[in-house]
Formats: sequence, C-alpha cells, structure tokens
Amino acid sequence: MQVKQKVYEFYKGTVERVTAPRTVSAFLEKGVLSVPEFILAGDNLVAKCPTWSWEAGDPSKRKPYLPANKQFLVTRNVPCLRRAISVEEEYDAAGAEVVLDEDGEGWLATHGVQ
Repeated sequence: MQVKQKVYEFYKGTVERVTAPRTVSAFLEKGVLSVPEFILAGDNLVAKCPTWSWEAGDPSKRKPYLPANKQFLVTRNVPCLRRAISVEEEYDAAGAEVVLDEDGEGWLATHGVQ
C-alpha cells in the first residue's frame, strides 16, 4: 500500500509543479473551483456553519497560492444523533460483513445491508 501512495504523491507533486493553479472559473463546465472561488466558498462555509474552520497546517506543506491561515478546511464537533457504536451494533444484528484489505485492516461492508 505504501508503494502506491508514494507513486501517487510523486505523480501529484509533479502535476502541481507543472500546472498552475486555476485562475479562471470552470465550475459550471467541469465542477472545479478557482483559487479565489475556493477561498470565498470556504469563508461562506465558515460563516454559516460553526463546525467548520480554516487551518494553517504544516508550514512545510503550505501552498503559496493560498493565504497562510487558509490552507484547508476542517470540521470538528459535528453533532450526531446516533453514535457510531449503535450503527455498528445494528449492522452486526443484520449480519454485516467485515472485509479485510491487504494490510489486514477491517472495513464494515455496508452495501446490501438494510
């Protein structure tokens, strides 16, 4: 799994170095935001939803085209009517299947279970 991740990170880094950040809107055509649109959308999200906030992140990973204090959005303390343990118990009662990946990590197969 780590080899795939390293290859992807190398590919992503190469693409980011070769291509410039989007400056022209293509939201309606391609569904992607320009940098100013992303910042404006993030500001609106933070203003309307108190669980969202901007984060500065690791200084070594900052993108120069984003403000230092607005590198990414994070949500915290989202209220939940049902706790994860109650959902897990329901899937166990319905005969849910745990799928193991190549690293031996378990994932709950939620498809096909009512």
